[in-house]
Amino acid sequence: MTDNSQHIAILGAGIMGLNAAFMLEREGVKVTLYDAAGFPANNASFIAGGMLAPYSEIDHMGAAFLPACFASIDLWEGINEALNTDIEFQRSQSLIIAHQEDRHMAQRFESYLPAGDKNISRIDIETHAPMLAKFKTALTLNCEASLHPAKTMQALCDYLRSRITLKKQNAAPSDIAPQYDHVIDCRGMGAKDDLVEIGHELRGVKGEIVVVRNADFTLPCPVRLMHPRYPLYIVPRADNQFMIGASVIETSDSKQPSLQSAMELMSALYSLHPSFGDAEIVDIAANIRPSFKNNIPQIITDGSIIHCNGLFRHGYLMAPIMAQIVSDFTRGKTHLHQNLFMKTHIKTVQERDAA
Repeated sequence: MTDNSQHIAILGAGIMGLNAAFMLEREGVKVTLYDAAGFPANNASFIAGGMLAPYSEIDHMGAAFLPACFASIDLWEGINEALNTDIEFQRSQSLIIAHQEDRHMAQRFESYLPAGDKNISRIDIETHAPMLAKFKTALTLNCEASLHPAKTMQALCDYLRSRITLKKQNAAPSDIAPQYDHVIDCRGMGAKDDLVEIGHELRGVKGEIVVVRNADFTLPCPVRLMHPRYPLYIVPRADNQFMIGASVIETSDSKQPSLQSAMELMSALYSLHPSFGDAEIVDIAANIRPSFKNNIPQIITDGSIIHCNGLFRHGYLMAPIMAQIVSDFTRGKTHLHQNLFMKTHIKTVQERDAA
C-alpha cells in the first residue's frame, strides 16, 4: 500500500464502483462510497452471468480490446487472492457451439477471431464434454474465465467494509464535488441525466438470466451457444447449478423477466441435453444494463468528476481494467490502455461562463 493524501468519492456500488473502490483503497487513497441501495446493492451487476470472455465477446467489442480484456482477467486473479473467499473464480476455456441450423452464425463469429491465434482451436467435443456429444465439434477459446457475480459483490463489500467509508445514501456528483479531490460516478442508469448534460446518451438494455439445478448434467467449462436473437452463455456453478443468459432487449422500462425470454432461455438449455427437462429452476431474474450507442464502456472526465459507464454486457470483464485506469489517472499516471476508454469532456464557452 502506498501513501496518498487524496479523498475520493465513488457513486454507485455496482461492480464498477466496487472495483474502483478496491483499486484506490489498495493505493492508500481515502475512499467514500455512496449507494442508497446498500452494500451490496441489488442492481444490474447482481443479475449477471459472470463471464470473463474476451474472445467470446469479440463480435461485440472488436480485437483491439483483447489485450485490455486479458489484463482485466489478470487483475481479477489478484482481486480473488486478496478477497480470500470463494467467488467461484476460475480460469479456463470457453466452448463455442451451434445447432446445425445456426452453423452460419458460428462461421460468422469465427471470422471475427484473430487468424492464427494459438489460443483458438477446434476440438472433438465428445472427448472434452461428452454430454454435448451431439454437437460433434466445438471451437475452444483458451485463457478465458468466469466468476459468481453475487458472491463476488458480497466479497468485495465485506472486504471494503472496514477499509473505506460506506454511505447508504444518494449523492449528485456536482453537489459533493467540492468536498473531494475527485468524484467517480459509477451509477449506471442513475447517471443518465448527468451524462446527457455533457453530450453522452445512455440507453438501457435489459438482460435476463435463468439459474437451474441439474444433478444429471456436467459441463467442464462455460459454453456460448449460438442463438438467432442474442448471445447465450451456459456457465457451470457450484452445487450442480447452471446459469444461462442473457438476453439483450432494448428497454429501460421494466426490470421484470419476460415470458418470451424465459421460455427461450429454458428451451435453449433443454436443447443442450434432455436432462434439463427435469432441472429445478433456482432463479429467473432481469435488470437494466447501462449502454452507450456503440456498446463500448467509457471513462469520461469532466473536471474533477470522472464518469465510468456504459458497461453493457461487459461489466465484470471490463470493471477491473477501467478501475485501474481511473486509479492511475487520479494519481497522475497514464495507463497503457487508457486511450481505449478515456475521453475528456470539452466545456463550451457557455459552460465555462456558468462555472
